[in-house]
Amino acid sequence: MGKPKVIFMSAADVSGDRHAAGLIGALRHQLDDVRFIGIGGEWMERAGCELLDKPVERASMTTGVFEHLGYFRRLIRKAKRAIKQIHPDVHIPVDSPAINWHLARAAKRSGIPVVYYIAPQTWAWAPWRVRKLRKYTDAVACILPFEQDYFRTRAVNATYVGHPLFDELPAAKPPDLASAYQTGQWEIVLLPGSRESEIKNHTPGLVRVMELLSERYPSANFTITAIDEASADTIRQSAGRGDLPISTEDINSILSRSHFAIVASGTVTLQVAHFGLPMVIFYRVWKWGYRLIGRWLIRTKYLSLVNILAGKQLVPELMPWFGNVDELVRHADAMLKNLDYLQTVQKKLQDLVSPLHAPAGTTAAENAARVVIEAMQKRA
Repeated sequence: MGKPKVIFMSAADVSGDRHAAGLIGALRHQLDDVRFIGIGGEWMERAGCELLDKPVERASMTTGVFEHLGYFRRLIRKAKRAIKQIHPDVHIPVDSPAINWHLARAAKRSGIPVVYYIAPQTWAWAPWRVRKLRKYTDAVACILPFEQDYFRTRAVNATYVGHPLFDELPAAKPPDLASAYQTGQWEIVLLPGSRESEIKNHTPGLVRVMELLSERYPSANFTITAIDEASADTIRQSAGRGDLPISTEDINSILSRSHFAIVASGTVTLQVAHFGLPMVIFYRVWKWGYRLIGRWLIRTKYLSLVNILAGKQLVPELMPWFGNVDELVRHADAMLKNLDYLQTVQKKLQDLVSPLHAPAGTTAAENAARVVIEAMQKRA
């Protein structure tokens, strides 16, 4: 028997860790003898990856910025040494460009093929970063339909594989908006985000939005989502209240019985769209930071994934949002009072995310695995 193939993978946040684990599973099905080693988190570890370190755990800690910087500098040096010593058959960076640029460059300099999974969104901000993607990768497995053409026209070897989120989502039955509209018994879900910083920034405003909407819709029920009890505690502390309607239930279960969402921008907006929930999207930023830096980096007309994919403002997006509660309430109230608009948006949202599913009979992870194997074979 020959030596097993060795694959080095790197992820630094929860979503990257989870999607990397899915790719590990797909590669195991397509390769007879393979060893995985890298940096990541619990999902990758459970999938059988030998972890040199767990930056995903550090990403959720509350220590100071300088301690984080020191840790990540040491982590990058450690991972670079491992790549050079192990000399894997391929390196797969997953999302997290801040770390992965360094590791992809180290792999390329050592003659190791690099296949980037879930590419940095250079089309949205700091577009000059596409030069790094072109220089430091052999192939890119991208997860949004338009990305393949975007990257290929910039000489990046990109292949659209489908969005891994939709490998996991159950079938969705759109909510009965007409019934909720007639009775006023809305099920409204508030999604403040998953990172601690997001929760702290968004919760006070969201709680006030909930209070104001409950005055206008007294029969409505509200649910604030939290990924775990630690996040639920952060929500309570940020709001200064212990009586909030917080749920740590599986997000798919919550969305499947909701009618409307007020959601912090991110991949979860695609999940909300999958369930046919009209929504208002927001994301709080520091006003002066945005004015001084942020607005010069952004290159898209819209900032939320839903509206970017639609090519128009399909749903209201308050981005940047500087904390104006009345603005959020005004948009939500206007939507809840217009049933025709809600039903139109509902259908368009579900149509919008349909192309994100991998082709019938495949998954995004399986398609990405084929891109990885092809890159390995070219270097064999």
